[in-house]
Amino acid sequence: MRTFVIILLAGLMQGCIAPQHANLDAFYAHQPRSIVVVPVVNESPEVTANSVFITSITQPLAERGYYVFPVYLTDMILRDFGLVEAGHIHQLPTERFYELFGADAVLFITIKDWSTKYLVLASSVVVSMEYVLKDTRTGQVLWKNDQGYVHSSGGSDLITMTVSAAINALMTDYLPLARQANFMAFLPPKGIPAGPYHPEYQQDKGKF
Repeated sequence: MRTFVIILLAGLMQGCIAPQHANLDAFYAHQPRSIVVVPVVNESPEVTANSVFITSITQPLAERGYYVFPVYLTDMILRDFGLVEAGHIHQLPTERFYELFGADAVLFITIKDWSTKYLVLASSVVVSMEYVLKDTRTGQVLWKNDQGYVHSSGGSDLITMTVSAAINALMTDYLPLARQANFMAFLPPKGIPAGPYHPEYQQDKGKF
């Protein structure tokens, strides 16, 4: 009993801790205006995750006030130069992306999880990504974040819970979850400041 109370108190104390803010000194020093998003590295067992995910990244970045190079055009240009494998692309010197696109920053994304966990009475559909933004001229990391989103089944009785879990496991679309994770990743307190095409540009420092 005593051990349970200690664990409970520790959990409550952890929940009261203020969210950590990102260190954005390098970001503010470089002030990127344009971002190129390169092909995603997929570490999940779902082979289609990267192609589905890449369709969800442009809107939240653009809404934060940045010019985002069209992801399909970016992919075509990279392929024209023989750059097809995402893992290899992530290892390139960042100056290469400045040469090819003239972008201020390049965003590398790794899919860590993209799966359904099914336990008879409950199921959870999980997406989890790692984001790293680098300056294209210097290679310096401007910002990084880990973000995930979970959609869980629910119900009020045994039969409802079982049916809900099965439907959740079979029918949930990953794309809305990826979109939600992206929006959360770029917003305060761990996201990126508003860009030059956003009304809060250079006015939201206190949020990060």
